[in-house]
Amino acid sequence: MERMRLRRPRWRNVLAALPLLPWLALLGWLASVTWFISDDAFISFRYVRNLLEGHGLVFNPGEYVEGYTNFLWVLELAAIWGLLGIRPEHAAQWLSVMYTAGTLAVMLWWVARLPLLRQRWLVAWMALGLVCSSATFAVWTSGGGLETRQFTFFTLTAVAVLSVFGANRWGLAAVSLSLAAAALTRPEGLLLAACCVGWFVAHGWVTAQRLDWREVLALVGPFALLVGGHFLARHSYYGEWLPNTYYAKDVRPWYESGFRYLWAAAIETGLYAWLPLAFAALHMRGRQAMDGTYGLVLLCVGAHLVYVLRIGGDHFEYRPLDFYWPLLAVPTANGVVQLGSKVVGVLPQPSRRPWWPGARTFAIVLFVPLLFYSSALQAVLLFESEAMFGPEGAYQPYVALDEGNAGWLLAAPGMPALVAISNDLRQRSRRQSVGQRSSQHGAYADDLVRGWKPYENAEPGIVPGDAMMATGTLGVPPYYVPDLRITDIYGLTDATVARNPATPPNDQRLIAHDRVPPAGYLQRRGVNVRIYPAAGGETEALAQANYAVRVGPDLWMPFDAADHQWVNERFAGRDLRAVQRFSQSEPAGNRILVDGIPYVGEEFLGRFETDLDGWRQEGKAVSNHAQVPFSRAPGKEPVFGHVGPGFLTTYYPGKWETTGRAVSPAFSARADQYLVFLLAGAPEGNVEVRLRAGGDVVAAWRGANPDAFEMIVHPLRDVAGQPLELEVFNGETGGEARLMLDHVMLMRREAASSSRSSA
Repeated sequence: MERMRLRRPRWRNVLAALPLLPWLALLGWLASVTWFISDDAFISFRYVRNLLEGHGLVFNPGEYVEGYTNFLWVLELAAIWGLLGIRPEHAAQWLSVMYTAGTLAVMLWWVARLPLLRQRWLVAWMALGLVCSSATFAVWTSGGGLETRQFTFFTLTAVAVLSVFGANRWGLAAVSLSLAAAALTRPEGLLLAACCVGWFVAHGWVTAQRLDWREVLALVGPFALLVGGHFLARHSYYGEWLPNTYYAKDVRPWYESGFRYLWAAAIETGLYAWLPLAFAALHMRGRQAMDGTYGLVLLCVGAHLVYVLRIGGDHFEYRPLDFYWPLLAVPTANGVVQLGSKVVGVLPQPSRRPWWPGARTFAIVLFVPLLFYSSALQAVLLFESEAMFGPEGAYQPYVALDEGNAGWLLAAPGMPALVAISNDLRQRSRRQSVGQRSSQHGAYADDLVRGWKPYENAEPGIVPGDAMMATGTLGVPPYYVPDLRITDIYGLTDATVARNPATPPNDQRLIAHDRVPPAGYLQRRGVNVRIYPAAGGETEALAQANYAVRVGPDLWMPFDAADHQWVNERFAGRDLRAVQRFSQSEPAGNRILVDGIPYVGEEFLGRFETDLDGWRQEGKAVSNHAQVPFSRAPGKEPVFGHVGPGFLTTYYPGKWETTGRAVSPAFSARADQYLVFLLAGAPEGNVEVRLRAGGDVVAAWRGANPDAFEMIVHPLRDVAGQPLELEVFNGETGGEARLMLDHVMLMRREAASSSRSSA
């Protein structure tokens, strides 16, 4: 490879660079339009917070699970927050902008330093134009807070330096460090490092250059030391050789989704034209200079295309492909220039006609349609997707391009066919959450930030230490409520869920979201609370949930709990308000509000905390959950809304009987009293709660919600003074819990002046 000496830029070079400025301005404008942050970025931010607070690189303190794949990015954000005081949600996007500037600088340096490159400035101008006019490239300029552009920078740097300084041991060491940084930023860096090493060895063999072991050591040594050290550190710290996200996401190959994803990307970005032009540049340059630079580019892109094809694409809009554009732009632009020269060589040259266009003019003529077909479709999709959220808040997750919103685009030759294919591919992919647009991710994250960011002002220690919430929204809420322990229902930060077998057929899969918790796992994990976005007042909070606790001035935290008694114990002494307030200690401590009417408890008929509470059991078809716990189906949370650990249930594992029941002791009621109880279960099946008066069934209820207890209030004026019994009847066999009963009481209405907050 030709060695080249750095030179100081001359004024003519500075002036020649002025035509590049409009491209940079275009990219700046597009980046401002696409500026966004994603919920996924906040997963890494929570790891950063826990690291700085002394908990280590963990999502939940004490649980060593690597739920991130961007180790270097996390360390950088931690350093910026720790040393400069800039929080990651503010630093990440600007850090991505810095890496974007570095990417463009490396690309132009690469053009300036490539040996035997003709029309160097024209190639630079075209390459920069192809990249800066790309809406997809602009999307990842802010990066959504993710590490995408950092990976692009280090990958491009490695390829560029290897192609220019591949015969220099210091250059090879720089390549090795760049590849290591890429591998520590994204796992795909390992694949690209293998491509670079393989190309280096093959290129030396093709050009008959003797392989120097010191050069091989310079290329491989720093990478092996840093990346190998990281593997050892990961295994020592987390007990795994690979990130937990690998186990969560890698269900099985998904080629049909990967094909749709890549074909849609090719149509939108003009990749179908870029790759042939890059191959043409490789062919022509290789014959002239015996140089395999563009072969290295195509090797890296080709290997990565196979990888993306196998995994089914990505949840985000062409995020894994981001490094393709600056890497391919140079050989693509060179291919255009080479074709321009070929055209001049083929056409007859008229004599004495100075106006006859030269190779540069023909190259620009070829470049114009390439630029249009590479950028026009994705630009229209960008602005249409930005308008997905209408003035009424109606969200359309898919926008079809037609004469109404893209008539000018469809007037171009071939565009109707390309747009029709693009519409179909995007529609099919979005059903499985593949290739979702940045505007969708940004709007979703913005809504979450508005709802959860106020918790930054909450008093410390509000969230109980044993509170556990299950959620698939893993970024923003856990970051702004750092004391809350989280179980990830998709397994990215949970080792057990990540390894639970996933069996949905491919047409029912959701990319990166195929895993669900095993049966009973969320119960064993102790999931017991659902916290909702912050509220500015008590009324607003209680409109979202049963409970609201004041966590700061004009700041309330609405939440629901699996166990009402747990709430009483954990929030004792706090300013706690409730729509329905329950107590095990005394009947009068139970105050509920139903349809605006307040009730107060007078007598317990069954609390079921440790046993059947005096109820008569006939058969084993009805039991106490505290004595005979059951596991819910895979992915199911514990049932919410009971009082204390026990409740009656018609589920008895392994001992189903066709009939069976539990009957309360006899009781009587006044005409002004109400029978009140908590009931959960599915509406189907031969199971129900029955009220008997004088032995006759006078009322019966079935569950309406198998996941949460609901309040039943029944007036007793028609059976006042009669001997009453309540029974749980089960005539069903098989299946999950069909019916659950808890906290049976006699209550009366309170005075009309009672308010909701006093419940």
